[in-house]
Amino acid sequence: MSYYYRSNLAVELEDSPGSVTKKKTKRTVRIKPSIPTKEKLMYLFFITLVVIGVGMVGVRYSQISQYNYEIQRLKKEIRINKEKNTSLQLQIEQLSNRDRIIMEAERMGMVYNPEAAHLVGQSKEAAKKDGKGSKAASQKKQP
Repeated sequence: MSYYYRSNLAVELEDSPGSVTKKKTKRTVRIKPSIPTKEKLMYLFFITLVVIGVGMVGVRYSQISQYNYEIQRLKKEIRINKEKNTSLQLQIEQLSNRDRIIMEAERMGMVYNPEAAHLVGQSKEAAKKDGKGSKAASQKKQP
């Protein structure tokens, strides 16, 4: 029998008289989980450790960067201080020049007193003898 009658009505199928009906049995299907629970926990623990490790590496990297910036800043500060020290040392040498000190003293109206000046570690008598001896030597050369 043909199921198509040239129309759009639904047709109900008839069972053929010669067919044997099969008894339908209900089967219970047990779906086993693909990954056991302990293994899932182990994977979760491993992933957590990896995330913590990557986080710690990132934190250490940022600390190292911060230390490098601090080192660069300090090196620049040291270089500037060395330049200042060099210029101050040059200024000290210029200001401690004996001729400049004598000229400044004369400009201020000061006079040289040889008895007032003596070498450290020398007594006044030795300084006087040294002063007289140097005067006598200079007078002998000038004749």
